[in-house]
Amino acid sequence: MKFLILLVLSLAAFGFSSAQSVPGGYTPIQFNPSNQQLVAILDYGVEQAVPKAIAAGQISDGEWNWTNVISAQVQVVAGMNYDFIVDIEDNSGDAARLNVIVFVAPGGKTMSLSNWGIFMLQ
Repeated sequence: MKFLILLVLSLAAFGFSSAQSVPGGYTPIQFNPSNQQLVAILDYGVEQAVPKAIAAGQISDGEWNWTNVISAQVQVVAGMNYDFIVDIEDNSGDAARLNVIVFVAPGGKTMSLSNWGIFMLQ
């Protein structure tokens, strides 16, 4: 009986630990607007993605800025991927929701836009 209880507890502990982290998976992070590094990464991503979204006809031509961070995640790779979902707005009041992924190379000096998408117009 003790063996059965130990086996069940071991399986439960293993299942819990493997569900907590997936190698290469994304981990949610708390976005803090006073964290200059995160703001710089998000600003870079929005600045790179907006012209692409305008060229693709998904949003109107204009100056767009992020207004609200819905979620932020990080993925450890050979560097870091930062995945943001943000609300963006232009000067005329048009709004959209943007998903932007920015790769930050080791050392944090080099950034590149990995992916972007407008997935909900408001």
